[in-house]
Amino acid sequence: METVAVDIDLAALKRNMALIAGKTPQSRIIAVVKANAYGHGSVACARAMDEYAAGYAVARLEEALELREAGIRKPIIMLGGCASAGDLDEVARQDISVTVHSFAMLEELKAFCKSRPEIRLRVWCQVNIGMQRLGFNEDEAERAMAEIRAFPGFVHPVGMMAHLSCSDEAALKAYHESQLAAFKRMSRFAEGPLCLANSAGILYYPETCTEFVRPGIIQYGISPTLGKRGTDFGLEPVMTFRTVVYAVRDLKPGDAVGYGASWVADRPTRIAVLGAGYADGYPRSMPNGSPVYLNGAVVHTVGHVCMDMMFAELGPDLKAAPGDTAELWGRHVSAETLAERVGTIPYELLTRPTRRARYCYHSE
Repeated sequence: METVAVDIDLAALKRNMALIAGKTPQSRIIAVVKANAYGHGSVACARAMDEYAAGYAVARLEEALELREAGIRKPIIMLGGCASAGDLDEVARQDISVTVHSFAMLEELKAFCKSRPEIRLRVWCQVNIGMQRLGFNEDEAERAMAEIRAFPGFVHPVGMMAHLSCSDEAALKAYHESQLAAFKRMSRFAEGPLCLANSAGILYYPETCTEFVRPGIIQYGISPTLGKRGTDFGLEPVMTFRTVVYAVRDLKPGDAVGYGASWVADRPTRIAVLGAGYADGYPRSMPNGSPVYLNGAVVHTVGHVCMDMMFAELGPDLKAAPGDTAELWGRHVSAETLAERVGTIPYELLTRPTRRARYCYHSE
């Protein structure tokens, strides 16, 4: 048995994709698999989503190349554009699409195409509708699209995309609506398909579901909204992060647990020493009392998380023994719950498991 393992339920992933497809019947899905598919394994997840995905979105060239090297031939879009003009040879060779988000980048792409007239690059025009991350501003969009439309070195028609930064927060609905209005104004200049909706757009704002949509976290069964769970939308968590019991210890009142004696027993009790720590991806900052699922019951952490181990109080009744499996997050302990306890978002937790964790993929 593995000390620390990440179970990936590919059947649940497919069911989530079927649910997304049902919500976006007029759109084609660009499945987001950046950051190793949000910690789930980009190649295995891309293959599992193939029935529903028209293509895949990554952040960086190395992520795109991993998919290509695995034999995945569907369209791939690099959402971050190209970090270096030197990458363009490989981008062209592997038939990867890049997002054009500035005039400086546009000039680099033009220069490359002029030096390689036998090549036509696949590009998307990325516009900034209020996140201030990447993209042409509204007063630049018409000129940008005119230059893109007129350049023969690109594969035409060129689509337009943007990113919704507030669609997951009801309190920011007015800002979301201003972003949507900005996209509608800029999209008048587009010559190709549009791509706007992210996970929250798909769940809450069907008007953002254009020709293409880019679901991310909801593919993996997780809610994009604080205070909600993926299960609230009929989604299933795809990842289970688990470890094993190393030891069971009896404590008497006054016994302190872990570094800094941050938890002290006030009664006779028992604890399980679990074989995972912050070097495996479980946050050291997780507070006492956080849930762990063990032998059919939810128990709670005590003491500081160590590099390689952590502790959970069993109480007087729960039976546990070395080798028993403990779920740190998954179907019984949601990543959303733990993220709230530690003051982060589930995206961060899902990408935390380190190379010490063994990934196990299941299709049934």
